Amino acid sequence: MFSGKTGLPYNKLYDRMYQAGLTLHQMRICQPYGDDQRKGLWLFHIIEPETWGKVIARVNGANQGALYAQDSGNILGNRIINKPDNHTWQSFSMMLLESMPDKAGDHYKDKIAVFLKWYQDRGYPKGIPDDGPLDKSAPSWKRVCKSLLRNDYWCKGLSFGQHKSAAYEKYKKLMKKRRSEWNLI
Repeated sequence: MFSGKTGLPYNKLYDRMYQAGLTLHQMRICQPYGDDQRKGLWLFHIIEPETWGKVIARVNGANQGALYAQDSGNILGNRIINKPDNHTWQSFSMMLLESMPDKAGDHYKDKIAVFLKWYQDRGYPKGIPDDGPLDKSAPSWKRVCKSLLRNDYWCKGLSFGQHKSAAYEKYKKLMKKRRSEWNLI
């Protein structure tokens, strides 16, 4: 296809986006895995069904993301999260950790132990509060839950960054020792 205005070739994907009802400002061709792009996953299978079939076969959670990206609540934990009745945020966090495979659970426990120790040394000697804001303004078990519910593997919501791969194995050994000493989680 060629543009009527310039006579230059263009991507036919824009025609499909137009047919799906997108405005010019909503039409964007890029990888679908960023936070902003996730909002448009619901449309991906309509515009590119062949590619979408390959994506869901290869990427765990892609279909779930497409179904629930517009929702809030425990599904993605973007703005609102809820805990089950008869649970505190701490007990809900522990329940989530215990439901994970050992490798993932240990990874999260390492991060949470550092989070708890950091705040223990900075004004929370008896532990962090159970409830609190979901942003980074104050520590709480509710924030810990948000990271777990969002599957925030590197715990960016708890102010962590991603490790370099070589340093990560060393970090895991160190954290195993520290968690035993700290007896926090």
